[in-house]
Amino acid sequence: MSNTIKQDSMTIQQLIGIMILFYLIQTYGCYPGLFGLPLTIYLKESLGLSPAQLASFSTLIFIPWLIRPLYGIIADAVSLFGYQFKSYFFICYALALAVLLGLGVFQFNTIFLLAIGLILVNLFIAFSDVLTDKIMVVQGRILNNTARLQAAQWTSLSFGQALMYYIGGWLAQNSNLSMAFLLTAIVPLIGLVATFLLFADEKKERTNVSVKSNLKSIWLAIKSRRFLAVLGFIACLEFTLVPPLVNYLVYYYKDALKFDAQFIGILGTFEALANGVGALVFGIFAFRISRQLLLNLAIGLTTVSTIGLLFIHNTQSAILVSIFFGFFAMIAMLGVLEIAARSCPVGAEGATYAMLMSVYNLVKQPGPILGGHLYSWGVPVYILVIISAVFTMLCWFLIPLLKLEQE
Repeated sequence: MSNTIKQDSMTIQQLIGIMILFYLIQTYGCYPGLFGLPLTIYLKESLGLSPAQLASFSTLIFIPWLIRPLYGIIADAVSLFGYQFKSYFFICYALALAVLLGLGVFQFNTIFLLAIGLILVNLFIAFSDVLTDKIMVVQGRILNNTARLQAAQWTSLSFGQALMYYIGGWLAQNSNLSMAFLLTAIVPLIGLVATFLLFADEKKERTNVSVKSNLKSIWLAIKSRRFLAVLGFIACLEFTLVPPLVNYLVYYYKDALKFDAQFIGILGTFEALANGVGALVFGIFAFRISRQLLLNLAIGLTTVSTIGLLFIHNTQSAILVSIFFGFFAMIAMLGVLEIAARSCPVGAEGATYAMLMSVYNLVKQPGPILGGHLYSWGVPVYILVIISAVFTMLCWFLIPLLKLEQE
């Protein structure tokens, strides 16, 4: 029997609803989560972490997102209590809820306990994300609509982050870390309710996909030149020494540009809104524009907007650059992820797409750590920006290997 969810009759509208809800849960639950900016401010100002230490801590708690192929192998090959999705979602959200409540109620705010707790939260939410992506790949290919489903995922994630950054900025300025954890605990609780409602009709089944055949499918995919090109494209596009707002760039904004925590949250809101608009534009025009032209424009304009970071000197310029960068970076990323989804072998969709997304997450980690050290050693921000822009431009050399003429 097939290892796909027993909802072949689901409409594209129903699937879009599932993608939106579960990606919002991911966004508010831990990636970066309602507690993301309050946590960064707490680690900087209460625990006294340096930029490099903060980058290392962020990478440590992010490790569960780097081993997502393991979750994919499990989800592809093993049904839990007879269900491919319902049982996994329930356990993931229940455990994430318990850990967040513990962090909030008992105020485990030492560096060690924070690390342990947040690693666990990331583990449970990351597993649920792999399940969501598996539904997207399998059902998206059945309906020939992976582009729209991915656009729905990242539109919800981006618009969700817009409000989340604003709330996070307010919490960092006016509340405390424990309250941020308690508010975040509401998110997996919503996930539990959604699991009961959305998967009420999922039927029990036994999968006939063994771990051995699953690994064989993954290995065949890895050997494909096109698949390797997708990996390289993602790596070059996402590697940056200039990290998101919840990393050491907060130090630069607060210390050099004198932005307060509330405005940093607002800045993240504008970038996330631009991400959302970019995802919407991709979802609408993905089938109407040459993919090669789309990627070429997105790479070039992402490079320009990265260099635009050099021209931030006040709040207005910071907002403008964030909007420009967020819009074009999202279009470039979705362009290659849509190709990636279509490259996943049947029967190993969860593990293969999880591998691609693990690369996406993995290459985002060394850059901020290296950038944090260089920034602490006095390397000017403009040098870090230029290096990041060069890596983005390397994507141009990989476009021919993506074999876009097959799309």
